[in-house]
Amino acid sequence: MQIRLLLRLENNCLTHQTICRTLPIMLDSGIRRLLDAYPAIFLACHRQHVREDEAGRSITEHQASVLDHLHPTRATTLSKLAEHMSVGRSTMSITVKRLVRAGHIISSRSKSDARCVGLTLTATGVRVKEQNTILDPELVRQMFRLMSAKELETALQGIEYLAKHARILLSQRKRGRDK
Repeated sequence: MQIRLLLRLENNCLTHQTICRTLPIMLDSGIRRLLDAYPAIFLACHRQHVREDEAGRSITEHQASVLDHLHPTRATTLSKLAEHMSVGRSTMSITVKRLVRAGHIISSRSKSDARCVGLTLTATGVRVKEQNTILDPELVRQMFRLMSAKELETALQGIEYLAKHARILLSQRKRGRDK
């Protein structure tokens, strides 16, 4: 059965990438369940992106992604942001300068180390970030209303566990790259 599935999937691949040949072998039922469930949530609750700020200035997808990786109080350095988003520091610097000029990001020197510049979101940046979330909060609210309180709590605990372990995995992967 698995060999038949493997051959059927290989024939449906657009290229002969390794993932097409190994995916069926790697997928256990838990992974399949997650990969089947996630698109349903995404499609039901996906937001139509605003892609402009309050002044009507357009926000590129890359700029929105940069805002999505920043926080209003926890500063991130340009180098860490560039590395995390897999772009060069010079590319990230150009994007950050535009977002600073637009009033979405604050760039400030660290009090403990003047060489370090921290990037945080402004109130305007937070609003733009909220307008460009992947899932529409109102559609998520409607989905939640369809669930019993117990189902909702179980679902939220599950997604929180997945997020917790996703952060651990990201940290492990980063340490692996740093070696």
